[in-house]
Amino acid sequence: MFSRALIYLLFVVAAVPALAQQDAGNPSSGTDPASVLPPQLRALRSYMETQPEMDFQTTFRASSSVLDTKSQGTADFLTKLPNLLRVSFKSSGNTYQYVSDGTLLTIYNARSNDYADTAARASVIGNMTFIAGLMSFQSRIFDFLAALDQAVLGGGVKITAAGSESVNGRQCDRFAVVTQVEKWDVWVEKAAPNLPCKLVSSDVNGPAGTVQVNEFTWKKAPKIDAATFKFSAPAGSKRVDVGTLLAGPD
Repeated sequence: MFSRALIYLLFVVAAVPALAQQDAGNPSSGTDPASVLPPQLRALRSYMETQPEMDFQTTFRASSSVLDTKSQGTADFLTKLPNLLRVSFKSSGNTYQYVSDGTLLTIYNARSNDYADTAARASVIGNMTFIAGLMSFQSRIFDFLAALDQAVLGGGVKITAAGSESVNGRQCDRFAVVTQVEKWDVWVEKAAPNLPCKLVSSDVNGPAGTVQVNEFTWKKAPKIDAATFKFSAPAGSKRVDVGTLLAGPD
């Protein structure tokens, strides 16, 4: 499943201009391509693409029935359009930070106390794509958005309403979303803007039998200081190139 992340994130990058071109080619149609989505998922997609600032946290746990492996962790996300990003990620004793100040995208490995940087991409999702390509970083909510974009573009995605449930005290609508390679169950709050409370993802025919469960908490209408997106090298840390950072034992 995790090898799918880069594919889906790259799809998101391609999908936005494709949708814009589709609308430009038929400006008088008056039909929103996103109308193929249920209203709740349409609202979620719009929020994630246009919200100037986002502040959310996710806990996750993943397991493979075939490989007999388990992992769990947490990630805190702060974003600000057009391309500012700070993600703190902890899993299996490893701690990473990913910071885009708009010019540089920095990756910091707390265990080795090393960091590397490269040119920041032009958008939040572009930075997420780069992180996924380098480190197999699993944000999952961004992958799920790519599946919704695939549905909007007519990519053979099946979406089924699956009733309503309470998740951690929040009343949610549940949907099953199946692409050609991955299947999702998502619980989104009934209240606008229908933010996700829980996301379960797995391969459709994955040999590893991997399942990942994410649960989310959101700070609505956050106000994030731009200084938050400045990386300050910790005392004693060493700047290395990206290849060296990724070649380490972590």
